[in-house]
Amino acid sequence: MKNLKVLLADPRHTGLLTHSNYVPFGIGYIGSHLLKKLENKINIDLELYIDPDEIFERIEKWKPDIVGISNYMWNANLSNYICEFTKKLNPNTLCVLGGPEFPAGSGARYIKNTNENKTYDKSFEYLLERPSVDYFAYSDGEVAFTEIVEQFIKKKFSLNLLKSKDVPIKGCASISKDKKKLLVGDYISRIGMDGSIKAHGRDIIPSPYTSGLLDKFLDGKLIPCFETARGCPFTCTFCDQGLDGSKIASHSNLRMYEELMYVGEKVYKIKNGFKHIEFFDSNWGMFNKDLEFADDILKVMEKYDWPEYIVAIAPKSNRDNILKINDILKNRVGFGLSMQSLNVETLTDIKRRNWTTQEYIDFLNELKKRGKTASSEMIIPLPGETVESYFEGQKFLMNNNVAPDTYTLMMLCGAELGRDRAIKKYKMKSKFRLLPKGFGQYRGKSLLEIEQICCETNTMNFEGYLKCRNYSLLVRLLNHKLFEPIYKLTEKLKINWYDLTRELDNFVSNKDCKGRLKDYYNDFCRESSEECFESEESAKKFYLQPENYKSLLKGEIGENLSRKYLARGLYIYDDAIEAIFYLIKNRLIDKNDNETIDILNSSKKWLKNIHMINEIFAKKLEGKDKFDLKINFDFPEWLQKNELPLSKFKKKSTYKLSYNMKQVNNLRSLILEQYGNDKQIAFTQYLSLERRRYADLSKSGFLKICKKIF
Repeated sequence: MKNLKVLLADPRHTGLLTHSNYVPFGIGYIGSHLLKKLENKINIDLELYIDPDEIFERIEKWKPDIVGISNYMWNANLSNYICEFTKKLNPNTLCVLGGPEFPAGSGARYIKNTNENKTYDKSFEYLLERPSVDYFAYSDGEVAFTEIVEQFIKKKFSLNLLKSKDVPIKGCASISKDKKKLLVGDYISRIGMDGSIKAHGRDIIPSPYTSGLLDKFLDGKLIPCFETARGCPFTCTFCDQGLDGSKIASHSNLRMYEELMYVGEKVYKIKNGFKHIEFFDSNWGMFNKDLEFADDILKVMEKYDWPEYIVAIAPKSNRDNILKINDILKNRVGFGLSMQSLNVETLTDIKRRNWTTQEYIDFLNELKKRGKTASSEMIIPLPGETVESYFEGQKFLMNNNVAPDTYTLMMLCGAELGRDRAIKKYKMKSKFRLLPKGFGQYRGKSLLEIEQICCETNTMNFEGYLKCRNYSLLVRLLNHKLFEPIYKLTEKLKINWYDLTRELDNFVSNKDCKGRLKDYYNDFCRESSEECFESEESAKKFYLQPENYKSLLKGEIGENLSRKYLARGLYIYDDAIEAIFYLIKNRLIDKNDNETIDILNSSKKWLKNIHMINEIFAKKLEGKDKFDLKINFDFPEWLQKNELPLSKFKKKSTYKLSYNMKQVNNLRSLILEQYGNDKQIAFTQYLSLERRRYADLSKSGFLKICKKIF
């Protein structure tokens, strides 16, 4: 028998910038399991790809027997096009998709037992619209894909024989030959789902890292990611991770330690590469084994001084473990709390249990003792959430030193909130928008990925959604590192940060407000509305117009608006500073407090002059790269020492500032050449894209130059 040629792909759009910057460990797992399962049975030539152009070229030249693709909302149309391209070259090639982007959600157990026949119909329609897709692996991909391959081998590599009798394959869904029926194979339990987190059943799957399958992706350009356990015991209705109430299947700590050591040895020395890692567990830190694993991670850190930082999703329980893990790992762990909402009615509707208010406060106080802050994701508009309850939640978080970040509710086709029953119950109204960077041109075809979002419910209308979204933008902007000195100052002056953000929101919302900050606010609101379409078809029609598609490729439209406007907000930093200090002096302190006013004036003067991005970019500093800055309150010294009382630093001071104009001009020319002649768009794009390369934007070359002080 000839060698079986298998191509596995996790395609990422490359229209403007690669959509995802993570190592494709998912297809790595599928590949390593397949190789082990079929070793000594058949010779398999296995290749893994992420770049679409490379995928098309390799399929054309290599002519694989099987093409397996990870299918997500951000690459669904691209995945289908790869299958279409493959079938045109060779109709007998077996094309398989797998992943969460399938209306059946977690699979046959739901399809077969549901009373909502429309879900069954949607699964059928999904595949009917994709005739080039032979099977969709709805169960965990490692087992379901291997099952398909084994059946394909039994049929002597004949796709016709495989599909001739309409026999369903375990863990998979397909369409009958007469295209009248959905064929659903029996659900396949997750590997290692043996009822005990300590059993480490997933070690059966060889490591895709230590086996060398992922070596070509460990080049510093992609973030190494790991999964110590798979599954989620919770059933939040906006998510598809725990839809079937799955148990947790885990790897041993020894296995994970070996993976970290292997990856660390390969990537820690790479210059300008990512220095952090991410754990993709749904709730890393929940179990005692996670706490024990922290000791192993520390050994890797001590040997390689890598990773510098760890990102993980915090569990909904076991806050003590989170704190202990962070202590062991020397404060290098960032846990997102993912609270989603603080409204009791909403939490009930979405089947979610958060910590109690006091538990959060205790946890956050412990973080504060360690010099750390927490962040939290909020989702709008969830069922039961009102504009008033949203702001109450924001107030609680900010008053407890949590940086909230707000996201729009995505209508995931595998989640409970994406089903007709929930949509009708909560009167949810959907719109459609382009996924940021979800586009590209491949083999003469322009492709777009469109996501369905909810932007209105029976408790929050579209105008309320936009109001919450605009406020979230201002909060994100003020939470940027460049505004940290202001946060520290307001804290020492006992000015409430939430009150300041609300004052700023009301200020820029007022129709009498004018200037670049008002334009900034209005433009974001306008674009947030304009990016929403009534249907997927109307969204595609708009972006596929030649002029609009050119704008997409230039980065002028189609960007993640929050990220785009965060960057643009730094461009109008001076205007924001002026507004913030105006509001503090006129609305948040005693107008007769001359000492505090003098502190504020000196602080504002310092902050505006060390930033000066806008002035430099506009070429207003030519011949002025050296100058004296005189202030009455030694703000930079206080900032360095961060001591009380502030009156101790009330003294006349002079600082000599300098900007390397040659470097500035060179970098400015480079930015304009690369991102277009519109200065603001170019600058915004630069900052936005650099942000993906650097965890800390202050490491970006332009900001380094602008903040050079002696």
